[in-house]
Amino acid sequence: MDAELKYCVDQFDGANFDVWTRRIESIFVAKYLDKFLSKEADETKENEVSYVLMLSFLSDKVLVSLSDENSCASIFQKLKSTYLRDGAVNQILIRKRLAMLKKKNEVSMPEHLNEVNGLVNQLKSCGVKISDRLYSDVVAS
Repeated sequence: MDAELKYCVDQFDGANFDVWTRRIESIFVAKYLDKFLSKEADETKENEVSYVLMLSFLSDKVLVSLSDENSCASIFQKLKSTYLRDGAVNQILIRKRLAMLKKKNEVSMPEHLNEVNGLVNQLKSCGVKISDRLYSDVVAS
């Protein structure tokens, strides 16, 4: 049955790490390989499969920076430490971008909402609670 499933995930190029991570974790769970995202494993066929699968979801630009990593877990940890920003400075920068975000005439409403949702999701991944009032104020701007 696993051979019948097709997974369509864009290669990670440095953007939208939170969304990409969610998709990758889901795929690894579906393939029963999720344990290889968090811990180093012995040389097994599954370990090799998880490593090859992870490499296939990375763009060349990102892959070059991971040349020293030789397991799925080490790649995933390096990506998290590089692209997942939990710090206060990052939260301030995201909040500033969100506060300054205005819908431009040449941008469609769905595109504007995607940009708002992307910033809101980045804040949520940092542990920030987003009120409905804040969300509606930003969308209305």
